[in-house]
Amino acid sequence: MTSASPEPSPQRDAGRWLYILAIFASAFCIFLVQPMVGKRILPWFGGAPAVWTLCLAFYQSTLFLGYAYAHLLIRFAKPSHQLGLHAVAVAAALIALPVLPDESWKPLVAAEPTAPILAMLLANVALPFMLLASTGPLVQAWFSRRYPDRSPYPLYAVSNVGSVLALVSYPLLLEPRLPLSETGTLWSVGFAMTAAAVLACAAMTRGSAPASENSSDAGDDALRIRTTPTVVALWLFLSGTAVVMLMGITNKLCLDVASVPFLWILPLLAYLVTFIVCFASERTYRRTPLLMLFAAGLLLTVGGPLWIPALGAQAQLVAGSIYVQILSFCTLLFASCMIMHGELYRLRPPTRSLTAFYLCVSFGGAMGGIFVGILAPVVFTNYFEFELGLALVVLLMIAACANDRDSFLGANGPSWRWLVVGPLSLVLLGLLSWQNFRIDPDLLSQERSFFGVVRVSQAKSGDSDLRVLTHGSTVHGMQYLDDTRRKLATSYFGKATGVGLALDSRLQGEQTRVGVIGLGIGTLAAYGRSGDFMRFYEIDPAVIRVARDSGEFSYLSDSDAEIELVLGDARISIATEQALDPSLDFDILIVDAFNSDTVPVHLMTQEMFENYVGALATDGLLAFHVSNRHFDLMRLVARMGMEAGLQSITVVTFTSIEHLSLKARWVFLARERNQITRLERDLKRGHRALGIAPSLIRTHFTRLIDVKRVPVWTDDYSDLYSLLKRKW
Repeated sequence: MTSASPEPSPQRDAGRWLYILAIFASAFCIFLVQPMVGKRILPWFGGAPAVWTLCLAFYQSTLFLGYAYAHLLIRFAKPSHQLGLHAVAVAAALIALPVLPDESWKPLVAAEPTAPILAMLLANVALPFMLLASTGPLVQAWFSRRYPDRSPYPLYAVSNVGSVLALVSYPLLLEPRLPLSETGTLWSVGFAMTAAAVLACAAMTRGSAPASENSSDAGDDALRIRTTPTVVALWLFLSGTAVVMLMGITNKLCLDVASVPFLWILPLLAYLVTFIVCFASERTYRRTPLLMLFAAGLLLTVGGPLWIPALGAQAQLVAGSIYVQILSFCTLLFASCMIMHGELYRLRPPTRSLTAFYLCVSFGGAMGGIFVGILAPVVFTNYFEFELGLALVVLLMIAACANDRDSFLGANGPSWRWLVVGPLSLVLLGLLSWQNFRIDPDLLSQERSFFGVVRVSQAKSGDSDLRVLTHGSTVHGMQYLDDTRRKLATSYFGKATGVGLALDSRLQGEQTRVGVIGLGIGTLAAYGRSGDFMRFYEIDPAVIRVARDSGEFSYLSDSDAEIELVLGDARISIATEQALDPSLDFDILIVDAFNSDTVPVHLMTQEMFENYVGALATDGLLAFHVSNRHFDLMRLVARMGMEAGLQSITVVTFTSIEHLSLKARWVFLARERNQITRLERDLKRGHRALGIAPSLIRTHFTRLIDVKRVPVWTDDYSDLYSLLKRKW
């Protein structure tokens, strides 16, 4: 006769909350440190989306190391020794604090950023992150030892709740209110408290028998899953494909929609929510509804370009909305990850193999992260990770269902099942291949670098041919090929724009030193005159190759000015030049780094404005191009200029096809008010001389009342969210 299990004491039952708290807090710290460190180092590398992708690859790899440490500790260390060994690891991680890299890690020379970023993360973040990552499997293993009648897998959902709350809290609560350094200090305190809670969990578990000896896996249906090589392979590929989809869709949103930090967090949230839902209970995963949701996401994202144009211009306008695109891609990501993680949870092993399971899951995620973050930029000339991830999702769905005897594709399914699934899968894979590898007759060249994909294409404007440079989804320059218009500036720099009018207002024979941050195709060189000196600062070597070396654009070679190109981050380059020769002042310094979706925050801080002022001649003019689709930067530039002792005027000009000019927004700043007054007069006079209606140019002198509510940005504080345009 078997004796009944003893009722848990109130103290023993209350102890479960410590395990829950430790797992929740560790996950919160893990996903709070990710955007914190990303924000710290992002400006040092030009604000490129690849910085975040590379960080994700590093975090996935470090997560694997944390899970490996947990597996080895549980598997090979005696239960009585685990507390002491983990305490030593905690002490080492505390010594490694703080996690935010200091200023000494800033790159001083132009170089491929991958190695410096990985070295920085390894030195500052790796040990604390790895220790936090180990908390999940460690605490679950200790929980199953202390509470053998309870499944530890729901604790994985608890950890992902902490992750989600951290990701939401940072941009909405912490970033707008606290400087980055203070947030880092609070994080260090939170890390220490979390480590103490984890050690308390280890102490509570001492004396309990190992899970393999007393665990009944009560209520755990995973007992029927045998850990075969096929199952282990599915663990690896299911988890890895979910990460490929996460990073692939993040790249897709940042490059084709908008590269803003909020869009980095949204896909990660969708990814984590699927973990919460799937690992909370086996009842939450249902294949059929999720397959339908996956099909709907495919229809909108992959199939949309094929069928939406047939519905008319209004449908295309709606489908092109940033909100619709974000919703479509996040829906597809959610459905894909729900399927991957749902199958992963279905294939979970008994509790005695818990740490091995998480080790495989983390290894698969690390491989997916390394592939997208490190290998893909070297192997591919475009961003193919999204489509590759979709193909893997389809193949893995088929493999996982075939592995389940009771599924539609399992051994007990109908005999005609493959006649339906096979052709549909081939059609989908064929469509993905066609979209990726079809030849675009208008594409002349394409190159992928750390900073994105640079494309040169041929286009038509009426009867004229022109070449266009695009970087992601943003046009960075266009040049007509006919002799009559080849040397004319176009787009945001045409003669009818603020900068065109300002450069044309110079006196005949006046020699000018011009600095330009952001090269594009070198359009501004069209305004260079004999005796002028123009120095362009450009962070992406691929852009320099296209503008100067490829022969596809000729603005630089056609210019009458002396042209100099400087490779590297403009902030570092200008600071270095000023240190070597303070007399190298610019008459006009043009900042053209904010019209794309990627906003280099470090070029808009108080410290950088001091560099701008130091680089200007006494009567010099500072010009900012702020024609941004998603951020309202005009008031911020004016506010930062006011802090630096500069007067400013905002200038908005409208499209003038006759003068090859697009609608453009510029902010001009100078030391004296009379310089700005004289500039406004010159701009309006030049505008009238072009025969354009006065209503098509708008100017506004900035007053303190206009910008007093705009916070001052520093290297330690910035808040892009507050500048986000509510109507995109």
